[in-house]
Amino acid sequence: MCYIEAIATHLNLTHDIKEVVPDATLRRRMSRIVKMATATAFECTGGVEGIAALDAIVTATGWGCLTDSERFLEQIHRTGGQMLNPTPFIQSTFNTVGAQIALLAKNRCYNMTYVHRSRSFESALTDAMLQLKEGDARRVLVGAFDENTPTQHHIMERMGFWRKAEDGEGVVFSLLTAEASANSLARLSRVEFLSSPLSEKQCRERYASHSGVQVWHSSGKTVYPCRSAMRFAEAVEEVRKGVPEIVVYNEYFGKEPTVIVLQCL
Repeated sequence: MCYIEAIATHLNLTHDIKEVVPDATLRRRMSRIVKMATATAFECTGGVEGIAALDAIVTATGWGCLTDSERFLEQIHRTGGQMLNPTPFIQSTFNTVGAQIALLAKNRCYNMTYVHRSRSFESALTDAMLQLKEGDARRVLVGAFDENTPTQHHIMERMGFWRKAEDGEGVVFSLLTAEASANSLARLSRVEFLSSPLSEKQCRERYASHSGVQVWHSSGKTVYPCRSAMRFAEAVEEVRKGVPEIVVYNEYFGKEPTVIVLQCL
């Protein structure tokens, strides 16, 4: 169990990337998803000072930095692997976002990235909860990000993914703490990985602590690996407003189900 001190998504940013990263040369090297994620982390922590005060940074992604990955592969194809620009390769790695956030404040804290497809965000939450429970950290930044690109969309379209769903992308960062404070938004009481899918009734029977609990499915019409992180952010807001408990059920195309339970303080 831990507490959510703050949360931000790419949809509610109030700071421009120029404020977050004043160095124009550095900004030019950053892809769109890295800029979005860095700005969202900045928003969640309240600035560089907040990032400097973190004890751990844990990020999650299903697809990683696709734009730079595609750019690097295109260079290999075009040049035959000769005279490659290293920047797209450096920026294409999955831990680019976590590293960039730490570099903003030169914070050398624990820094981990999880790439477990649709379970990536839940894996990151589990790591953060363990860090807090064991006393290794008191303030942990947990984030999830995925971007879509024309190439990714086309490939998944040919595989039939968009017949019943829409492509999507998003960035979410949340600040978790070991103890509740006057600023706490909600309590994160449980994260669980399931071996088989559950119906809404089964989910309610297994995880709800009382009859008024809401059960939310993570995907809806818009689908991407870390979509559950966006639903998590929406659920936190509802709990903050007074909904006593929300169970966020994540099932990515009928596979790899997970459950996150949020409770009102």
